[in-house]
Amino acid sequence: MSWLFYALLAPLVFTVVNFIDKLILEKHVHNPFSMPPYIAIMAFISGCLLFVVTGFPFPPLHDVAIVVFTGVLVSVGALLYYQALSMEETSKVIVLIQIQPVMVLILSFLLLHETISSLQFVGFVLILGAAIALSVKRGMGGIQFSNVFWMLLIVNFIWSLSVVLFKFVASGDHFEQFLAYESWGFALGGLLIFLFVRSVRNAFRENLRTIPKQALATIAVNETIFLGAKLLTLAAVALGPTALVSVLGGTQVFFGIVAGWILTVFVPAIYKEQIGRNDLIRKGAIALILFAGIACINISL
Repeated sequence: MSWLFYALLAPLVFTVVNFIDKLILEKHVHNPFSMPPYIAIMAFISGCLLFVVTGFPFPPLHDVAIVVFTGVLVSVGALLYYQALSMEETSKVIVLIQIQPVMVLILSFLLLHETISSLQFVGFVLILGAAIALSVKRGMGGIQFSNVFWMLLIVNFIWSLSVVLFKFVASGDHFEQFLAYESWGFALGGLLIFLFVRSVRNAFRENLRTIPKQALATIAVNETIFLGAKLLTLAAVALGPTALVSVLGGTQVFFGIVAGWILTVFVPAIYKEQIGRNDLIRKGAIALILFAGIACINISL
């Protein structure tokens, strides 16, 4: 199949994952602090599967340590991601997650000494401007940002740092040998969060007593879908130009807006997105600006 098919299918599948996450939080796991241990278990299983699929790789120990640490970072970011998702519309969370290319660009400049072109700077401004436009609110004290904006800003920083560190170790044609170790790092991060964060430990234990079996099955299926989305992205990168694959990944913002509208119409008990005409026009305009910013950053690579 064409790389274009994989490059467009991956963000669509990631969108499905985001909305299933919202379903899990609304219907089965009302406390987002309960989620990290569940996801850690699935990450461990995914790591074992990837270890087999990628041919039982054993990279140098110091590289493995760095990649495992990137997985731990992803796990820490996931804790905040689930909290933000429980507080905000899924489509808005999807849009705000797209700040990540900006963070990667800044960290690559600071840590990897990569240069920033004028076109990338334009993309930086467009993405940040779109995120601010989506998040800013007028309050009695003037212009204010939502708590979710700051939360996802931290998430993007943590996840971007993990991307840059992963790129530092796994750049080149053999990055797949590190995928299992990243998943195991995610599992390790979930275990550490469970052991050292009492609120997470208590929330998980309480939820585990009441969560139905079908909910556990939903979490397992969703993590399998997530793994599939990652593999689709890798297939697109392997078959096509990396920069264009990254640009097309930005189509997730449009998939998120459309999915939010459809699900709010048909499943209003779970999904409560703002789908008025003006709201959709505003979200669509912000998505276009953000997509243009992603294109500016990646096409100039």
